[in-house]
Amino acid sequence: MITQVKRIPTNNLALALSGGAARGAFHLGILDFCEEYKIEIKAYSGSSIGAIISASHASGISAKEQLKIFSSKDVRQALKFNYFRNGLLKIDSSNKIIKELLPIEKLEDIPKPIWVNAYDLKKKELHYFNSGDTVTLCLASSALVPLFKPIAYEGMNLIDGGLFDNIPIRPLLDKNYDIYAIDLFAKDNEIKTKNFNPLRNIKKSLFKQLHENHKHSLENTNYYLGSKHIRNFSLFTFKELEQCFNLGIKEAQNHFLDIL
Repeated sequence: MITQVKRIPTNNLALALSGGAARGAFHLGILDFCEEYKIEIKAYSGSSIGAIISASHASGISAKEQLKIFSSKDVRQALKFNYFRNGLLKIDSSNKIIKELLPIEKLEDIPKPIWVNAYDLKKKELHYFNSGDTVTLCLASSALVPLFKPIAYEGMNLIDGGLFDNIPIRPLLDKNYDIYAIDLFAKDNEIKTKNFNPLRNIKKSLFKQLHENHKHSLENTNYYLGSKHIRNFSLFTFKELEQCFNLGIKEAQNHFLDIL
């Protein structure tokens, strides 16, 4: 039996993809659904892992291709210990797997509009970049201190923009887009952790700030996609990517069927 694919009526769809480390597989599940049902995405704005996924997808790398890359051993090889100097880890931007994920060198050369946010520690300013070196700026947007070393770029010292605007809809406003905010963080005020976890204090301090920064985005977006089940997935392990990817597909099915 052949199922006819329907085109979901979205005239000017733009995605704002939040940060959330390994939970980014949820983004990929939603993007895979969009690909399957021919839902055209006109523009992207991303923070942290959302920036990397946005730039990659806008460059023509499919959701399943990205999932394969993130699941590979090569990704772990691209992460290197920094011997506790300005961050515990650094990303080897010269690794071939990074080039596969982000093949277009300049943001302005990517076929669709893309904004990447990052915060400059020197001037204490949040930037939404839509031009410049793709790999450097995407890695800067993902430089979550103290885990990752800040990224030096054009006189700036850049870190994860998600600490200040985790669902970056601002670049998409006033452009006649239908904005879909995709959130990788649970709405619960209380975050529970089990057993000893050396990242516990980092996570607790971040969650409070991240939730506070959601308010503007949620009040000004056209649509919100999230899942209460997303909190079941760890931020800092790649062992659950397939399950998180499938959750993204499921939530996309539920959401888009509602608006058909």
